[in-house]
Amino acid sequence: MKRLIRNILLVNLITINFGCSPEEGYTFYKSVSNEGLGVNPVIFKIPEGIVNSSKKNIFLRLRNNNDYPYSNIFLLATLRTGEDIIYHDTLEYAMASADGSWLGSGFNEIKESKLWWKGGVILFNEEPLIIEVSQAVRNNGEEKGISKLKGIISVGISIEDQ
Repeated sequence: MKRLIRNILLVNLITINFGCSPEEGYTFYKSVSNEGLGVNPVIFKIPEGIVNSSKKNIFLRLRNNNDYPYSNIFLLATLRTGEDIIYHDTLEYAMASADGSWLGSGFNEIKESKLWWKGGVILFNEEPLIIEVSQAVRNNGEEKGISKLKGIISVGISIEDQ
C-alpha cells in the first residue's frame, strides 16, 4: 500500500513538472513502446495554428530513464511537407555527463532533454507539415544499428517563436 501511494505521488509530480511549461509555443510528446525506440520514425503532424510567417526554433525532446544504456544518442530528424523534404539531419546529442549522471531536467529516474534542432525557420502553410524523428544508434565497431533502443520512454517536439 505504501508503495502504491508513493507511485501515485510520483506520477502526479511528473505530470505537474512536465505538464506545466512556461514556454510559449507548441510542445507535443508521443510515448514509446516498452520494447524501446525503434528505427521507424515517430511522426508529428504540425497543427495549422502553429504555422505563420514568424521565425521559429524547433527542438526535439526526449524522456529517458535509467534503462538507457548509452551516454549519447544519434537521431534522424526530417521536416517535410507531403513527399517533399525540407530538412533532413543526422544529429548527435550527449545524454550523460563525463561522470555518468544524466543530463536534462527532472528528478529520480526520469530525465527530460530539450535538444536544439533548427533555429530561425519559417514554416509555410503547406499541408501536411510533418516532423519525423527516429534513432540511428549503433555499438562501436558494428555496422548494423540497434533495432530497439531501450530507456527512451517518449519522444517529442517543440516549436517556439524565435
